[in-house]
Amino acid sequence: VFGFTSLAGAAQPNSPPVQALSLTQRILKPSFSQWPVIRGFSVLQDTPLPTKSSSVISTMNDLKEARGIPKAQLENARMSFQAFAKYYAEMISHPAIYRAMQDPKITANGAPIPSVDEIARDLSRFILEPSPTSKVTPENLDYIRELGNALDAALKPLIETHPERIVRMNALRLLSVVAVSGAHAHYHTITGLLTNANTPTELKYGALQAAANLLSAYDPNEYRIRIHSHGNNEVAQLVQAIQACITNPKLLMPGLAGGQIKDAPPEQLAVIAFVRRQAVKALGQVRFVMLPAGEEKSIYPAFTLAQVCVSDPVLIPAPGAAECAEAVIGITNMAPSWYGNPVKDFNGDAAVEAVTSGLITFAGKRSDPTDRSLPWRSYGARISTGLRAWQPLFDPSFNPAKPNSFLASDVPAAVKDLITRSQTAIIAPMEKVGIGGQPDLSARVDIEGMKAFLRQLRTNPKREPLLFTNNPETALVIPDIK
Repeated sequence: VFGFTSLAGAAQPNSPPVQALSLTQRILKPSFSQWPVIRGFSVLQDTPLPTKSSSVISTMNDLKEARGIPKAQLENARMSFQAFAKYYAEMISHPAIYRAMQDPKITANGAPIPSVDEIARDLSRFILEPSPTSKVTPENLDYIRELGNALDAALKPLIETHPERIVRMNALRLLSVVAVSGAHAHYHTITGLLTNANTPTELKYGALQAAANLLSAYDPNEYRIRIHSHGNNEVAQLVQAIQACITNPKLLMPGLAGGQIKDAPPEQLAVIAFVRRQAVKALGQVRFVMLPAGEEKSIYPAFTLAQVCVSDPVLIPAPGAAECAEAVIGITNMAPSWYGNPVKDFNGDAAVEAVTSGLITFAGKRSDPTDRSLPWRSYGARISTGLRAWQPLFDPSFNPAKPNSFLASDVPAAVKDLITRSQTAIIAPMEKVGIGGQPDLSARVDIEGMKAFLRQLRTNPKREPLLFTNNPETALVIPDIK
């Protein structure tokens, strides 16, 4: 059931037929709540479900609400964190948990068995998520660090070595949930899963979900400058691992047919595209167009997303509508600054060209207002939000705690033009509905208008094709012009 080569064929890499996509989603969907019947489970003598210690939970609540953990109490706190993590690791790996997913009649002393989603929600109550709008402060860093250490130590062995593959997936689901804390321990574990060539495809997908959540966490010490929750090297290593998943499809499919992407059958290409979309979404959580990666070296996550937007031929299979939407949203999340200093060689006009190309690929099928291949209104709302939030990021002094306060004069004219055009040509028609909430069939996206705008950008005599003007490796290709 975990052999992805068994999927049905697909006409388009990002739009597999219902049968193929259904199986892929059942294997990979975030909730893991609908699994196909899996034979060959170990026949074990069931033991009672783990018991949650009320004293440990009480201590956890106290530690979560405390203003830091005094050094004298740190060792006792660690013991509580370890007991807490041990409970959830034992719970998620208990045979009754995954058997109940197949047979709801299974109970524990007559009581229903909790689902993986219920376990994840219960655990998430104790996870702090650092963001500019949260109440997480530097005083909470001890709690985040020590709880992260305990949970990572308890879940990592399950993910990497447990004999039951479903347990490995469920444990990774929990790691994805707790990664929103930005705990340092999770960086090494998640980066390792992504860089290991032998990590199965379904675990790569789960690791990419965890990576997205991890990168979404802020450093509570530095909300104003939007930096991530760990050191530059650790963040860069994780980002490079995600970039590699986008540009090297073999990393997403161990045992690729023939060993070469050109030899892969359509069903494998469909799975690669499905998982790669999550990689694009994860990379979109990076909050800067470039990141330092060691002495005098930088990496360019914005360029990787731009490659997706323009359907760079090096990406096989070609990016589809959903991938381009995620890439557009990701680029609009990235500030052309670092520690409050502008990235002087970032080319805003090239970024506009890439985003325009991505929007055209995204909205192409929506030229037919009856098309239901994507949740258009949902994507349109996310893109609209991203475009509005993009403008403030061009102000190096922007404070995310004050999202409406920024210097409009710092926003490139091309960015303002794109936002106005895309709102009229794409977003508004997608949002328009008739009586009963159904799509208004008279509201058609203006793809030709956006294509004309893209041609205008590409034929501009002053066009600079480099996204970063000092790096020739960041040139935007024009695939449709030979």
